[in-house]
Amino acid sequence: MTGSTGPNGLRFKMRRALPSLQRLRALEAVVRLGGFSAAAQELLLTQSAVSNQIKRLEDETGVLLIERIGKRVKPTPEGAILLAAAGRMTAELAAALRRIADMQGEVTGRFVIGAGGVASTYHLPPLLARFAGEHPRAEVDLRTGNTAELAHGLIDGAIDIIVATGIAADARLTREPFADDRLICVVPPDDETTLQAVRASDLAGRRLVLFEKGGQVREAVDAWLAAGTGVGAGAGAEAGTGAVLPPQILEVGLSEAQKSFVIAGFGWSIVSGIAVAREVQQGLMRVLPLDPPLSRPLDTAWRRDRAGNPAIRAMREILRDGRKN
Repeated sequence: MTGSTGPNGLRFKMRRALPSLQRLRALEAVVRLGGFSAAAQELLLTQSAVSNQIKRLEDETGVLLIERIGKRVKPTPEGAILLAAAGRMTAELAAALRRIADMQGEVTGRFVIGAGGVASTYHLPPLLARFAGEHPRAEVDLRTGNTAELAHGLIDGAIDIIVATGIAADARLTREPFADDRLICVVPPDDETTLQAVRASDLAGRRLVLFEKGGQVREAVDAWLAAGTGVGAGAGAEAGTGAVLPPQILEVGLSEAQKSFVIAGFGWSIVSGIAVAREVQQGLMRVLPLDPPLSRPLDTAWRRDRAGNPAIRAMREILRDGRKN
């Protein structure tokens, strides 16, 4: 706030203009995505337009808000302060708009659904297409991440409803079962194995293509392998000890890469059944069930105090229909 003298010699105060939401959104996207190019893609702007938004924001605040560290962009201490304040303001505005929509009983405005990789890739697209078709005035936003991140966003109000595995019990949330994510072993179509089902010990010494560590599917697979062999995926076994040799693990960062390696004949893989349904139907790979079976329950969750929100209520019904089908 600055001072100035009026025509009658009286001093009055001038308030500094608040940054626009558009510029704050550009700053948030650049920092979250780590660069201007990715932010421009998400915001449907040119890279120069995003750069201009950040420059004008820095001119308004009088400080640098971001800095380059290698190829990544990170906020300065001042930028972090502004981002935190902008996040609180955006959450308050979103909450106010949701309350207004609740009062009108109409599905409008921004609706955010969070989901893990399997749900967002294979379960949700047709369900969100139906939601968007039935409620054209709603703006659908999909957030992906691990369950802990999604649950945090749900409790904070940044996400309206989530579909994920292993959602922890919380008195603030309501959970419902959605689907059973069954994991299976897939092999090349011309593989000569005569196995009717795969035990962990059957994978000893085989090349196995798995998603890289850190995801919940990989955690489930590692636990299944360890229970069946006494050693984890990638662990060693000394010759002559009698221990079952673990499979030879090739880690990849994309589920499509897992399928491509199997189709090419490189090795076997353990994947979510729904992820390979099309390839199996096309004869590009064969399915062997796991023994014992391995599955992960997918649940939906939302905040109890927002159960009456029209958008959440509408999405819950669509998710329930999806569960039946």
